[in-house]
Amino acid sequence: MNAAPASAVGAPAVQIHEVELAEHDGRLHAKLERPTAGEPGLGFCVPLSGWALARDDAPVRIEIAAGRQMLRRLARRIERPDIAAAFPDVRGAMRSGFSIALDAVKLPRVFELHISAIVGEAERTTIARVRGSRRELEPLPLDGPAPLMVTTLGRSGSTLMMTLLSVHPAIVAFRPVGYDSRPFAYQLEAAIGLASAASRMRLLDSTSRREPWWLGGEPVPMEALRALDDPLRELLLGAPVERLLRSAVDQAAAFARELAAGEKQTEVRYAAEKSRSGHLPRLVSELCADSREIFLVRDFRDVLASMLAFNAKRGYAAFGREHVDSDEQFVHQLAGVAEALAAAWRERGENALLVRYEELVADPAAMLARVVDYLKLESSASEVGELVDRAQALLERTRLQHRTVQQASASTGRWQADLAPELQELASELFAGPLQEFGYA
Repeated sequence: MNAAPASAVGAPAVQIHEVELAEHDGRLHAKLERPTAGEPGLGFCVPLSGWALARDDAPVRIEIAAGRQMLRRLARRIERPDIAAAFPDVRGAMRSGFSIALDAVKLPRVFELHISAIVGEAERTTIARVRGSRRELEPLPLDGPAPLMVTTLGRSGSTLMMTLLSVHPAIVAFRPVGYDSRPFAYQLEAAIGLASAASRMRLLDSTSRREPWWLGGEPVPMEALRALDDPLRELLLGAPVERLLRSAVDQAAAFARELAAGEKQTEVRYAAEKSRSGHLPRLVSELCADSREIFLVRDFRDVLASMLAFNAKRGYAAFGREHVDSDEQFVHQLAGVAEALAAAWRERGENALLVRYEELVADPAAMLARVVDYLKLESSASEVGELVDRAQALLERTRLQHRTVQQASASTGRWQADLAPELQELASELFAGPLQEFGYA
């Protein structure tokens, strides 16, 4: 079911369209009881509650995901006398319930949630799928430059791209060779924290001394929000949440404007910053009518090779490799990141610009000219050439620090020489979909 997002005035902030319950005939007993199809959310929250237990008394954890993005992990803490009575021989049946008011502002406007149980160490079983939509956020006229989001992942040429953007007089990107200034991400993440149900409930009860107390602590059970009357729930989780987010982008634009003034840029139209695929560039595109987005991609097999080489150069694991036990597991992890980037392109690519790393390093001037045209900025060919020369001069001092090959031309197709044959085969298989999505053979 592909229901349209709710956007009409007075429509619920979140609407549930379909709930698909899974069958269980193994060691797991479980059921998602709320929400039901047609049920509205609790402000900008999705109500989720149910129960789960294992026949053999194994521990059970609840996981909530949207696509490949893990949203929440829950312990079963809600007392369920009815389940204890139904399964008197299963230890832990009394506290087999789970409940959460899941914050929805990070979700796509049309979303599908996957609720699963992890039994024992690693056995994953689907409990349910929930499909719904959230209300479109109203855009805000900004008192400052519009955001220009460069959506990418590490080792894809973002330093080069951001430096090229930063030298244009109509674009502010604060000294990307030495800094990673992201005012829109900073302000929005802070606002999302304050807009969460756990934080908003602190407006009613601020007695906690735990720091930072204003962000709340444990996830808020759905029942705690249902106990509130409708006007109070709207005050906490409705329109004020949207105002928090709109205020965040306005503050980010004002900060970018002041940054530009400090850099002696007086005619700035865009503020550029890097971003991973996910909720931030999506929210920016909704909240800022004049925002623009560049998807910067690279053959993901070369990304893998470059990440592993950069880790070896620095002497420690990064880019997520530190969280897994093998390079093979890292390929699986990176495949999820690549698919998330491809999903973001499918969602917003119609109004975005696609830049491939291979074309960027081969001819930076031609690529900058494409970007300038996409942004509807005026720059002649000679001016673009001068901007590229300035950017190259700024980058010169950090080339040895960033590079893992002598020449940029050698970074294209490096995976065929750098990766072991079995890793090449695995990467080509797992990256096949995103590679095709972005035009790679």
